[in-house]
Amino acid sequence: MTRHSFRWEGLAFGLFFLSAVGNWAVWKQDLLSPRQLGLTASGVLIVLGLIGVAATVWQTRTPKLAPPAAAPASSAETTPDPIPEGPEDEATHPQP
Repeated sequence: MTRHSFRWEGLAFGLFFLSAVGNWAVWKQDLLSPRQLGLTASGVLIVLGLIGVAATVWQTRTPKLAPPAAAPASSAETTPDPIPEGPEDEATHPQP
């Protein structure tokens, strides 16, 4: 699985959406009091933090299952010396 970089715009829009829903729940629908919304948000953030810590600990303690990739075997057909280029090229300095 390829690990991708963190996308901040997704987090920003998600938090904006949650704040809009929380505002709607408190002021328009009277589902929660402002104190209940604050306690709920605090509880959710604490639970998410604990999940993050647990995931980090789990990731560092789990051994990697795949063995490291072996170096490619050298073949007999490769040249042992590098071919010079530039000023040491044969066209520049022909050898007898």
